[in-house]
Amino acid sequence: MPLDWRRNLAALWLAELTAILGFSFAFPFLPLFLHQELHIPAGPQLSFWTGITGGATGLALAFTAPLWGRLADRYGRKPMLVRAMVGGGISVGLMGLAQSALQLTVLRGIQGASSGTVAAATALVATETPAPHLAWALGILSSAISLGSAVGPAAGGLAANVVGLRAIFLGGGVLLLLATIPVLFVVRESPRRVVRAAVPRTMDVLRTAAPGTIGALAVLIAAQGLQQTSYAAAQALVVLRLLQLTGATDAKPLTGITFAVAGIATALASVTYSRLLRRTSYRAVITIGAVLMGLALFGSGL
Repeated sequence: MPLDWRRNLAALWLAELTAILGFSFAFPFLPLFLHQELHIPAGPQLSFWTGITGGATGLALAFTAPLWGRLADRYGRKPMLVRAMVGGGISVGLMGLAQSALQLTVLRGIQGASSGTVAAATALVATETPAPHLAWALGILSSAISLGSAVGPAAGGLAANVVGLRAIFLGGGVLLLLATIPVLFVVRESPRRVVRAAVPRTMDVLRTAAPGTIGALAVLIAAQGLQQTSYAAAQALVVLRLLQLTGATDAKPLTGITFAVAGIATALASVTYSRLLRRTSYRAVITIGAVLMGLALFGSGL
């Protein structure tokens, strides 16, 4: 039976929507969790631990992502996506049981080292979608990620007022585990995509690459790193600022609404950018997105 890439895309869209719902259901409220549940006083201590817990995930992911990539080349993208969702679900759920800022930081590190659902799902879509439809398919997948980022914080903010901050981490973990269902039972990976032969070394590939490839990769890696740094820092600072302006009692629903608005805008942008790619280049779309993000962050500080 030939592989139906549209069916794959629909299942991955649902799976990523559920997974990102799980992450965003809880993560925007980390500063509030530190303050209210772990009793970190507002001020320098809260800012410090917010930064530490936020950075632990990215640091762990930076070290483990190349390993997961090599394993995906050897054993397939689908097993890596299931692994990422299960690892994320267990670690996020355990965060609701953390009794100290250090425990929360360790669990955030474990989550970063064991998850990475977006990269795994993107790789699966990229390898199983015909080239003429690839830009559109990636835009559709991005819309699921953005929609989950929009709905998750709003739902988490409402739930936190009813069941408390600890329960929303447990709920987020359950959502991530549920996300494995469409992947396990619907998604199919073409056998020809599963590479079981020895994977070539990165340096060997770079030596045979076309002129300018290394420079282009360096620029892309640096730009992506700066973008992720700016985005992650802004997320943490927004919550701390809301905490200052509203107080701990009212911060939960407003935090959810703030992140929901950002997620809705990102969802709309992802579909718009995928259409723009049919008329212009990747370089132009990336430049437009970077400029708009920079202006938005600058305006947020005013």
